[in-house]
Amino acid sequence: MGGCAMRKWVVVLLLAVSAWPAMAAKSVSVGQLDQLLGTLHGKSDGKVAQELSDLELTERVSPDRLAHWEKDFPGSRTHEALTKLVDLAAFLNPPATDVVPIPGPDSATQERMLAMAVDYVKSTITRLPNFLATRETAHFEDTPSQQTVVAGGGNLLGARAMRGGQSISVSNSEYKSLHSTGTSSTVVTYRDGFEVHDTDAVRGKSQGGPPRALTTMGEFGPILSVVLGDVLRSEATWQRWEKGASEPVAVFRYVVPEEQSNFTVGIPTGDKIENVYPGYHGEIAVDPASGAILRISLVAEMPSPYQAMQSAIMVEYAPVTIGEQSFICPVRSVAFSKVPMAHSAALQQGSAVDVQTQLNDVAFTQYHLFRSKSRIVTNESGTGDAPPGAVPTTPANPAAPAPQQP
Repeated sequence: MGGCAMRKWVVVLLLAVSAWPAMAAKSVSVGQLDQLLGTLHGKSDGKVAQELSDLELTERVSPDRLAHWEKDFPGSRTHEALTKLVDLAAFLNPPATDVVPIPGPDSATQERMLAMAVDYVKSTITRLPNFLATRETAHFEDTPSQQTVVAGGGNLLGARAMRGGQSISVSNSEYKSLHSTGTSSTVVTYRDGFEVHDTDAVRGKSQGGPPRALTTMGEFGPILSVVLGDVLRSEATWQRWEKGASEPVAVFRYVVPEEQSNFTVGIPTGDKIENVYPGYHGEIAVDPASGAILRISLVAEMPSPYQAMQSAIMVEYAPVTIGEQSFICPVRSVAFSKVPMAHSAALQQGSAVDVQTQLNDVAFTQYHLFRSKSRIVTNESGTGDAPPGAVPTTPANPAAPAPQQP
């Protein structure tokens, strides 16, 4: 897990550029939100969404609790409001009710659990079968309020005015809080121990999403390899026991300094992408019996001149059935960014700039084995029966048939 090799398999956040103003929200705990939702049963979808629109959670929400809320409130507008609330809190501590009040393990047991997690990443992940899965992404962002003035009467839409005998065009746009800007669906291929990316498929199935929106990759293994490799050379400390699906889950906090980092943030500058390797911190939730990683979070600590930027990713893993076997795979991820609207040159000059919030909510579903087959066809009828005197033929590359999706 050396640094040179890992830089080929880093997690990348490609960040779009725009502006955002500060917004006020009412802070609530998970328990308070649960009580509020209890009073909203029977209300319309629009009414529930409106009640949630100006709230901000102070604690992380567990997958089970979120599933319970979504079952009770299936409306599309409420789903969008809950998604934003829960995702923006994905990097916070859980409520006290989700913490198991038992003593933490001794240092030797902690080291053993971390060693099991490293072994899990090295061996178990690479032995996953070849499979296909569907990646469903909902993208959220806010819309900045802006006023653009062009002297000489340019082609901007908006009000016209006269100043000193000169024509002026003014363009105004009102601020819009975090809202859905589109969804995308693509098939993820995991083959021979690697996640295969098809960027054309993502673009082809995007429904209204911005062309240069927040993008992540690496949930199927690379993020685990990068973080665990960096943590081995850095620092990990015990945090707490958390409630799991059946047994308590061990949670560690880690800190990786910039000089040890193999995590990449890709920053668009014109037609190019500038790769930055910031320090970062986060949490790793481990099954103490198997070493399987059930949740991992990563929060970048952006270096100068990009201090105004924020980027973070969280991935949840759970058992999924592929073929007739159960494997631990990604089921959900959250990616978050705040990005200055200014060009990097303006940042380097120390200028004050506005930033925009972007958020991706990703669900991984429909796991199934990557199946393939070939068939020899030797005549026009396609029956496989060769005409008299014909020489049977085989596909040009029988070792690499086209994938078949059940």
